[in-house]
This record gives sequence, structure tokens and C-alpha cells, in this order.
Amino acid sequence: MKYIIMQGTEELNSNGGIALVGGLLDRLVSLRAIDGQSMGSVKKGWTSHSGILRSAIGLLSMGRSDFADIELFRNDRLFRNGLGMSSVPSEETLRQRLDAIASTVDADLMTDDAVVELLLQAGEFGRETAGHGSYIPLDIDVSILDNSGSRKEEVGVTYKNVVGYAPIFAHLGTDGYMLANELRPGTQHSAKGAVEFAEKCLTMTARLGIAPDELLVRADAGHDDAAFIGVLSDAGVRFLVKRNLRRECPEQYLAMARRMGEKIAAREGKNVYRCILSHKQPAGLEGKPIFMVLEAVERLADPDGQPLLIPQLEVSTWWTNLTEYEAACIQLYRNHATSEQYHSELKSDMGIERLPSGKFATNALFLGLATIAFNCLRLIGQQTLRMTELLPRTYTVARRRLRSVMQDLIHVACKVVNHANRVFLKFGRNCPWYRAFFEMYARC
Repeated sequence: MKYIIMQGTEELNSNGGIALVGGLLDRLVSLRAIDGQSMGSVKKGWTSHSGILRSAIGLLSMGRSDFADIELFRNDRLFRNGLGMSSVPSEETLRQRLDAIASTVDADLMTDDAVVELLLQAGEFGRETAGHGSYIPLDIDVSILDNSGSRKEEVGVTYKNVVGYAPIFAHLGTDGYMLANELRPGTQHSAKGAVEFAEKCLTMTARLGIAPDELLVRADAGHDDAAFIGVLSDAGVRFLVKRNLRRECPEQYLAMARRMGEKIAAREGKNVYRCILSHKQPAGLEGKPIFMVLEAVERLADPDGQPLLIPQLEVSTWWTNLTEYEAACIQLYRNHATSEQYHSELKSDMGIERLPSGKFATNALFLGLATIAFNCLRLIGQQTLRMTELLPRTYTVARRRLRSVMQDLIHVACKVVNHANRVFLKFGRNCPWYRAFFEMYARC
């Protein structure tokens, strides 16, 4: 069949889910508070300061991270009204106003307050269960944002030999909410500033009503630092921090594991030893209830049974204060790798890889706004996932990827209709997500 293409007068939209994002943002007092602050010589114009932030968050929630993308929504009434704005700014206005806000306002404090307000709506974050307890994981990790080929401020060669930024992230719970992030120069070491970042994260979890002994902080070897571990220990939280063996001899650890540990059943030609060393503590933290978990893997043959000429030795150690068996500690740390999926969702699903501004402060603000958009999408995904009777099909997953949330609930087609001085969003008769959308919007 050959279709006839024509343009009508009806107002049709493919981003109906922006109304859900706007409903969540309406609850954030911290975003509205910025309207009372002076930005020097920069005038508000038709769009308020909070409207500028809402515009950026709206773009990010649709997977758009370029300032020029705002031009696509200049005449979009749903985008404007759904986000509670009087007007949609131009590309130039959005860029200039974000520059002004970043240079005038304490952006970290503002975004932290907004994230806490948003996460309070989540109620639960998901737990990891082990033999002697149930913990809310707090995964702290550094990830790379590739901005090669640019001359942006503070872009440098990162530890992965990629030119870009090296921001640090903190994700809370097994549902994958982002608690905080901090944009950092590409050349900055993972441990630099990590103590202050951990203290900020612990302050935010306290505001969320999470007791210290409920938390399990997990970090990789880049944070094997006595000051970092000491802050966690003094705060009373549980932690698992992978050790950096540096120049230590792996064969000595294998000998200790053989002598004091337990041999774990493995395939032929592979020996696995595990133990807990209670006499080992980080330098300067001797006497504190901190232990070393040790796993030594000795491979004498490959998986096909072919003997190796030179045996392979792999030693992994962790600092912890958990009262769990070795196997439980190791499994809890291995689950830390899930945070890499959260980084992937931010960078690929939301398009946060190449930051849009040449100014470091503006990019830091933009990454902070991405945290709010990230959590809006996560909150929509998790709350609708629990509406089992309203979903178009049965889901067996515990967490929905942000891309799926965007495809199903943000980029949903609708029609904007004015009637009797009211504005209606009409969805198609066969829209499979209508019932879940209706319920979610009622909760916003």
C-alpha cells in the first residue's frame, strides 16, 4: 500500500513521558529556591533560573545532551507545560544561563539537595543479603568520560590512557539510584578527594534516614587508602575495599592461604584458597576491627586440562569490617561490578559521554543535573515495575534499564487537546503502557 503523506493541524507528541518527569520535579523545593538568587549581570528574561535547569533535565531525560537539541522543543507546548516553564529557552540562552548559574551558585549543594528530595520519594533502594546481615550497598567508583579531540577545560589523559574526564560516582542500593557524582579533571588520581566525597555521601544517606550499620560501602583498589578506610570505619558503616598489592609478593600470600585457609572445590588443575587474616590492618589503623580477606587462585592447567608450563597465580585481597565468611565477602564485592552497568546507562542510554560545554564548571553542573534526570528515570522505572497488574506483560527483572524506560514511558505518543479550559493528554487506544502511565502520573 502506498501512503499519502500530509501534515495536519492536531498537536501530536512523541515525548508524553515528559509529564512524568515534570511531575517529579514539581516536588523539588531545592530547584525552585534558585529563582531568588542573583546571577549578577545576567537577566532572567522569559525563563526563570529553575526553568533553565528544568529544560536541561528534560533534555537529559530523553537521552539528549547537546545544547542545540533544545531548539527541537521551542514550540512544543507539552515540553514547556509538562516541565512547568513559562517558555522554552533558545540554545544560546540555555548555554549562557547555565554558565552563569555554574559560576554563581553552589551547584553541588543544590543538586545534592534535589537528589535527596527525589530519593526520599523512592522509599526503598534494594538490599544485598548475606549470611549474617542485610545491607544497602553504596558503590563508589571512578569512570571515564571520553572527550578526546576537544579543548575543554581540565580535559586530560586519564588512567585508561583516554583523553577526557575522570568523574567519581556513588550509586545507592541494588535498584541503581545515583546518590552523587563529582566531575574531576582527567589527570586526577582516584584517591584524591575521595575522603571528602565519601563524607558527603554518608551525610546524604543520613538525610535519607539510612542508619550507618545498614550501609555497605564498596570500592575498588583505586581507593585503597588508610584515610578513606578510616573515615568509613569511624562512621560505623560496613565496607569492602579491594587492596592494591603494589609490590607485595603474591607467592607469600599463596603460602599463607595454604597454611591458614580453606581449599575450595574447583576444576581439575585449579586450586582456590580463601582465608581471613585478622592480624593485618591498614597502616595507621592498627587495633581497629578491620580484617583482610584473602583469595589465592593457582592454575596448574587450562580449562581443557592442558598442563601449564608455568603455573598462573592470581591473588586478591580486600579490607573489610564485615562479620561474614570469606565466600560471602567475596561475593558481595563481586556484585560491586553491577555499578559498571549504571555507568553504561548514564553514558550510552542518556548520552552523557561528551559533555556539551567548554567550561569545566558548566560541565560539572550539567553532570549534576544528569544525576537528577537519571534518578527520575530510575524512579519511574522502578515504581511502574511494581505495578504488576497494570503492565502489558510479566517482567521477571528486579530493575529496568533506563533505555527501556525511555522507550516505553518517556517517548510515548500522545495528543494534546484543549477542552473546557483544561488540557488533556490523549493516548492511543492500543497504547500498552497507558494504565501504568496513568497510575504513575497520579503519584507524581
